[in-house]
Amino acid sequence: MPLNVAIFNSFSLSDKMDIVRRHGEFISKIKYFGFYINLYVVDTVLVEVYYNLHSPEVQYVEVLDSREERINLFTVKVDLSDLYRRKR
Repeated sequence: MPLNVAIFNSFSLSDKMDIVRRHGEFISKIKYFGFYINLYVVDTVLVEVYYNLHSPEVQYVEVLDSREERINLFTVKVDLSDLYRRKR
């Protein structure tokens, strides 16, 4: 069953992290305005996990809209070479 974004957004921080840990696949990490942000994909939904730069505490867990410009910061670090090799 696909992740329902509205329901996911209504969950507590700890419940969101539980879903990300159990079902998320790590994609990339960036440093952004005082946070480390890890990007995960849960089903087909992009989820950002915001960590404080100075502690390992999770501050926020949010769904990333693929139309957000911030997504470009993650794509710089994503290695797509495997995808190109598979098509040949």
